[in-house]
Amino acid sequence: MLSLARTSRARAAAAAKAQAKAVACRTAHTADGPRSPRRQRQRQNTDSETGYRPQQRRISAKEAGQQQQQQQTSAARYWPKLEIPREAKRFTFTDETTRRGPVRVAWTDKFLFVEDPATENGRRALKPATLRDSCACPKCRDTSSGQKTYSSVEIPVDIGLQNVKPTKKGLEITFLHDIPRFAEDKGKPHVMLLPWESVDLSLKRKGMEDVVTLPRQRSVLRRTGVVYWDRETIAQQVRRIDYAEFMKDDSEAFWDVIIDICRFGLVYLKNVPRDEESIVRITTRIANIRETFYGRTFDVRAKPNAENVAYTSGFLGLHQDLLYLDPPPMIQVLHCMDNSCAGGESLFSDGERVGRLLWPFLTRHRMAPLAEHHVPYQYGKNGYHYFSSRRVIDGNDSGFTNVFWSPPFQGRYLSPVKDIRRWIEPARIFSSLINDPAAIHEEKMEPGECVLFDNLRVLHGRNAFDAAGGGARWLRGAYIAAEDFLSRAAHIPKGMAEKYRGEQPWAPALAQKALRQTAWHEDAVRRIKELDPALED
Repeated sequence: MLSLARTSRARAAAAAKAQAKAVACRTAHTADGPRSPRRQRQRQNTDSETGYRPQQRRISAKEAGQQQQQQQTSAARYWPKLEIPREAKRFTFTDETTRRGPVRVAWTDKFLFVEDPATENGRRALKPATLRDSCACPKCRDTSSGQKTYSSVEIPVDIGLQNVKPTKKGLEITFLHDIPRFAEDKGKPHVMLLPWESVDLSLKRKGMEDVVTLPRQRSVLRRTGVVYWDRETIAQQVRRIDYAEFMKDDSEAFWDVIIDICRFGLVYLKNVPRDEESIVRITTRIANIRETFYGRTFDVRAKPNAENVAYTSGFLGLHQDLLYLDPPPMIQVLHCMDNSCAGGESLFSDGERVGRLLWPFLTRHRMAPLAEHHVPYQYGKNGYHYFSSRRVIDGNDSGFTNVFWSPPFQGRYLSPVKDIRRWIEPARIFSSLINDPAAIHEEKMEPGECVLFDNLRVLHGRNAFDAAGGGARWLRGAYIAAEDFLSRAAHIPKGMAEKYRGEQPWAPALAQKALRQTAWHEDAVRRIKELDPALED
C-alpha cells in the first residue's frame, strides 16, 4: 500500500511538472493574432542597438501533439467539479412550442447543473449566490426604474438552493438562507425566475448570443458583421440614405444608418435641409451629443489665425479627431452647408483594416514598435490643455483592439532622450498602407449631404481648396461618445442586422482569417519584407 501511495504521488508530481512546462512553453498567439505583443517581447532577449534577438525554437509536430494532449488532460482534470452527485434531484425539460432542444437540470443545495444533451461537455454549474444576485422579480428590482432594491453584500455566504421547478418561462428557484427580509412574505417564500434564454446563454447554445446584445462593441458587431474596405469596395457598397426617412420614428432607414456605421464605419445622408440646426437634429436622432471644448457643435471652414489645422484651406492628411482626449469620441457627423470652391474633397481610409492586417506581425522585432511605442497627442491653446499618449496599433491578450493615427495633432515628447528611429520605419509601412490611392475613398461632398463615420476606425482628411478664388467650403459637425452610440446600436431590431451579416456571427478570429486570404495581406507582407527580409511567407 505504501509503495502504491508513493507511486501515485510521483505520478501526480510528474503530471504537475509536465503541465507547468506546457504552460511555460505555450505560444502567446490566439486565432486572431498575437496575444499582447508587448508582453511576449518582454520575454525576448533583444539587443536594442544591433536589433539581434535569438530565434524562437520551432516545435515539432510530436511536441505540439503532446502539448495539446496535456491541455486536454488538464481540462479533463477539472471536469469532475461538474460531476452531478448521485443525491442530486433531476429532470429534463423540453419546450414543445419552440425549437429549443431539451435541457437536463439537476441541483443540490450548492449547485444548479444545466446540460445540453446535444453538446459534448455541454454542462454548466451555476452558483446560488450568483443566481440570487441576478433575480429580477418585483421585490428585487424596482418595477419603474429596474434598479436593485438590495445590496449584493446582503446575500448570506451560506445561501443554497432549496427547490428548482421548470415552467414555460424558465426555472423557478427558491433558496435556503435567503436574504432575511426577502425570505418570506405573508408566508410565501421568495421565488426567482431564471429565464430559459439565460440558461441557453450559459450553455452557449448556437444563436443565443444574438438574443441579448450588450452595449459593447464586440457584442454589437457580432450581430451586424464588419466589412473591411478599400476605394473600390466602399464605392460599390456605401449608401446614401434619405434624411426624411432617417428622421421618421421606427423607420428602417434609421437602423440602416446605425448598421452601416457598425459594418463599414461610414454612411451618408442626402437631402438634408441646409440650416444650422440640421446637425443637431441628425446627431440627437441617434444619441446625445458629446460636447467638447469646441462646443456642442462646431464649424469647419477656413479662417485667419485658426486654432485648428482643420480650419485652414490647406491639405489635411488622414487622421482621427481628438486623440488627446480620453476617450476620444467615437462617431463624427459632418453636414455640408457649402462646398462651392475648387478642391476640398473629403478623404476616408479604413484604418482598422490596416491595423488588423499588420497585427499578426507585431511580434517581429522590426514591427513591434507599432504596438509598443507611445505617441504623444496634445492640444494647448486658448486656456485649454489636453494630453494623451497612444500606440499606433493597440491590443490586449484577446487580440487587436484599436488603431490610433493623427500626425497633425501629435504633441512634443516630454523628454528627447527617447529614440523614435525604430518606430519611424514600421510607422511608414502603416502610413503607406492607409495612404495608398487604392485605399482612399474620395468624395466631393455636396450641400445637403451629411457623412457619419466611426472616428475610432475610419481615418479622414481633405484635399486643399481655393478659399480665395471664389466659392466657400463650410461643414458643420458634432460628435457622439462610444457608450452612447453603442447603447443605441444594442437595440437594432432582431433580424435587421443579421440580414446584412448572413448566418455566421462575426468574430475577430474569423475576420483575421478572412483578411489573410486577401490581396491586401499579400501587399502588407511585401511591404513588411522590405523592412524585414527575414519574414517568412
